[in-house]
Amino acid sequence: MFADPVPFNHDDRQPADSPREFQLLPIEQVVPNPRQPRRTFDQEKLRELAASIRQHGVIQPILVRRMGDGYQIISGERRYQACKLLGVSHIPAVLKETGDQEAMLASLIENIQREDLNPVEEAQAMREILLKYGLTHDQLAEKLGRSRSALTNRLRILQLPADIQKLIAEGTLSAGHAKILAGLRDPKAIRAWVKKVVRHELSVYETEKQIADARAVRPPARSTKGTGKMSADLHVAKVEASLQEVLGAKVRIRQGRTRGRIEIEFYDREDLERVVESLLGNRL
Repeated sequence: MFADPVPFNHDDRQPADSPREFQLLPIEQVVPNPRQPRRTFDQEKLRELAASIRQHGVIQPILVRRMGDGYQIISGERRYQACKLLGVSHIPAVLKETGDQEAMLASLIENIQREDLNPVEEAQAMREILLKYGLTHDQLAEKLGRSRSALTNRLRILQLPADIQKLIAEGTLSAGHAKILAGLRDPKAIRAWVKKVVRHELSVYETEKQIADARAVRPPARSTKGTGKMSADLHVAKVEASLQEVLGAKVRIRQGRTRGRIEIEFYDREDLERVVESLLGNRL
């Protein structure tokens, strides 16, 4: 029978100046954070973790904050779930007083560092932080220790059709494939390429090369006017890509014979304000 409560050592990895307090908490008083970035847990890996905890104890305590009469997990939900599988009554924890934004950032950062999130979960968590807490792409990238372009590319996954996002979350398509596919504008073309990638098991490099080769193929030009339009289309595509990089939002440029328009996609009012701020900067 497994010993109760769970043994643990003090190999916590919180910064030395972080306010903290070690406690052995009743597990029924601890609840997961409903805004936890990670939505799915591999049950086989969870059982493996439970077996490890049974033998060695909880090597790193979970991080919690006070919430009402109990405690909410900031990071360490896998350890919490594994302990529940073992049926123990108490769990070692580090108590830290923190706000919603800091708690969510801590959870996101831990999951990213441990590579626990799939690309879609990661992008969704990033978007929620940007929208809910008003951070810029640069600010969030700095907190996560990533480049701004890497963060923006990850967010672009959310512009893909829902069925394609599901394949990415399941691991059928990699984050590298997603980055390339997000550069395509037509959902039909995206799905056609996805079928080809899956059917022929194309690597990211092979996918990128084949898409580039397909784009390079041009029908015979019947007139100079047709060639000019083709060049204009390529220019428009480059401008769209540049705007998407800057704004972190999907951009479409519509051209008519005498006039055109730029369409910028946003999710809600907060996201609209973020886009406007990106456009106008300090002139608001």
